[in-house]
Amino acid sequence: MKHQEFISKGTTILLAVLLFVISISDSYGQSRKLRKIQKSINKATAGHLVGVAVYIKSSEGNEWIGVSGFQDKESRKPIEAGSIFATGSIGKMYNAVATLKLVEQGILQLDGKIGEYLPEWIISNLPNGEIITVRHLLSNQSGLFNYENDPKLNQLYLSGNLKLDTLTHENVLRRYVFNHPATDFPGTKYRYSSTNFMLLAMIMDHVTLQGHTNYLRKEILQINGFKNTYYRETPPNKLVNHYGDLDKDGNVEDLTMETIETTNWFIGDDGIYAPIKEAAHFLETIMSGGILKKETLEQMTKWNDEQKPDYGLGLMADKSFPYKFLIGHSGRGIGTTTDLFYFPNQKMTVGIFCNTGIRQTSPMIKKEYLRMRTKIVKTLFLF
Repeated sequence: MKHQEFISKGTTILLAVLLFVISISDSYGQSRKLRKIQKSINKATAGHLVGVAVYIKSSEGNEWIGVSGFQDKESRKPIEAGSIFATGSIGKMYNAVATLKLVEQGILQLDGKIGEYLPEWIISNLPNGEIITVRHLLSNQSGLFNYENDPKLNQLYLSGNLKLDTLTHENVLRRYVFNHPATDFPGTKYRYSSTNFMLLAMIMDHVTLQGHTNYLRKEILQINGFKNTYYRETPPNKLVNHYGDLDKDGNVEDLTMETIETTNWFIGDDGIYAPIKEAAHFLETIMSGGILKKETLEQMTKWNDEQKPDYGLGLMADKSFPYKFLIGHSGRGIGTTTDLFYFPNQKMTVGIFCNTGIRQTSPMIKKEYLRMRTKIVKTLFLF
């Protein structure tokens, strides 16, 4: 009996020691990886990127935010953990949640035809407009041309001749969507198009008394405690300056005014300003079922291609080495670059926010960001 007690106590002590050693080892390995990531972002901001914030949440729930560079290049004011960024197309994820919340409330039907919610003059001028559903818009399977790719619109914008304060979203449809044929038949192929989310915003405007902007602010952001996230309104403080290289000469210029103008103008497909931690918590709250019902989340994560996932309902997905699978969204603008993803296999969240745009920029700046992002991924999932 005493011999058995001795063995039992010895085993317990040995297990405790092993667990302690493993814990210390994991902690050391994690801190070593974080130091490598910090070096990677320091190197990037010593090059062409003005400022970077990185958020990592481990499977144990430990959060880390690494920052480097400047929120204001001219005054050399450093980026902070709570700095607020324009997030680009990550706004699609927020608007998708707002749309799906209205579906839960019975105000919208996921498979309802958009002709039930939009005026006839829009539907009759959209290719296959009478067939397209809310689901087709959310999943980027409508076959509608992406208005942001219209060469005339891009030429006007990049030359400074596109006056957004006089351009209505209805006129965007008339000038840059109606004259383009369908890219595909609705429901047959995924093709990324910001037109889909602009139309979703118009639909939400039609079915809500307060309009989609106030609905998203109050019923999605405020009610769920996202107090430092703004939709289509300039944050009163902590907003970083935004930079880009429109003339592609390798030197960044201040594009803060242009970034704010577009972020406040976009509906549905952009429009969100947020600090990286709060944006990450928004994605984590979606994934944990904290905003949408379980069955709604299942619809949101029903991918266009289950074998090679690309897009669900307002969420990007990808199966790739070395992380296996990710869910979230990216944003690309002339003055901002963002990536925000949840990795379900590792139960990890990773965000990278940069106040330097890689859309319409010189190759060296784009390569700088992508090289930094690759190093972060390799450090987290390989080494």
